[in-house]
Amino acid sequence: MKQTTKERLKGMVIGLIIGSLTVGGGVFAKNATEMIEVEYSNIKVYKDNVLCELKDANGSVIEPFIYNGTTYMPVRGTANLADMQVTWDGLTQSVYLWDNMVPEGTVFLEECPPYDMHSCSTYLSSKGKSFSMAGEKYSNGITTSYNGSALFNLNSKYSTLECTIGHTDSEQREGKSVSFVVDGRTIEEIELEPECLPKKVSIPVSYGLQLKIVLSGNGIGIGNMIIH
Repeated sequence: MKQTTKERLKGMVIGLIIGSLTVGGGVFAKNATEMIEVEYSNIKVYKDNVLCELKDANGSVIEPFIYNGTTYMPVRGTANLADMQVTWDGLTQSVYLWDNMVPEGTVFLEECPPYDMHSCSTYLSSKGKSFSMAGEKYSNGITTSYNGSALFNLNSKYSTLECTIGHTDSEQREGKSVSFVVDGRTIEEIELEPECLPKKVSIPVSYGLQLKIVLSGNGIGIGNMIIH
């Protein structure tokens, strides 16, 4: 079966990443700095017979080069030609490539519905459901009556979760907190003071596989959950 231009470019991107990881003796997880000599020979890149420029995240043009008989091209610039999203996680030194970009303002519960919940309820604006915090209506979130938790499969696709956390209508307003646990590690814990208004927070989920949200206490709400 004949490959499309996009499929060929995707294969090139994956090949380039594998090639770059094996430079210097075939060690997959190399972590070192070394001086190498590369050859620049005005290499041109065409897509559908149209000459293209490969650019970095700042928009600067980067020229491909040759090292040990192999041609290397910038991952971001090459992936952009294949209409792929590129993200970089500096914490784990990882490059992620995606066929589809996550649109701005994507509702978390629509994109990643919980696959396991304990003592929690979900509220989606698409289903006309909402709850109240400090006299304001919120949706696209979860609440707990007492000590709840929810598990989500992130599939290593997202960088940040934005949401608003606060007290729902409840007489008990002490001893409340919300913990965000990514792949078994607590990323952030939010304490709710007795008189506090709802807090807007940004949680770095950093392209993890699994998110667990633990709500300790009764009458806690998390609304306006948006994923990036």
